[in-house]
Amino acid sequence: MTSIMERIAEAESRADAILEEANRTARERVAKERTDADEAIAAAAESERTHTAEMLRQAQEDGEAMATDVTDKARAETQKLIGAAERNVPEAIAYLMERIEETL
Repeated sequence: MTSIMERIAEAESRADAILEEANRTARERVAKERTDADEAIAAAAESERTHTAEMLRQAQEDGEAMATDVTDKARAETQKLIGAAERNVPEAIAYLMERIEETL
């Protein structure tokens, strides 16, 4: 028959083993959670980099389209002004010729 002292020592030994196992398990869980958190942060950072690069590409594309549109509109307006000026050239020449003839 085991004595009470032996049973107490055995219970203390089991408690120590349980405590060591709990500490080990807790350390492993904390390490795994840190690793998982680091991986999640890295994935989020990569996702944001990708999203930012796509937004930058889209903004550049939009800017180029706007610049093309503005340039095309300016070119059309310039052509309209040139056409109007060319239509007025004969009248301007006639006016100048009249003025020259008046002075002669």
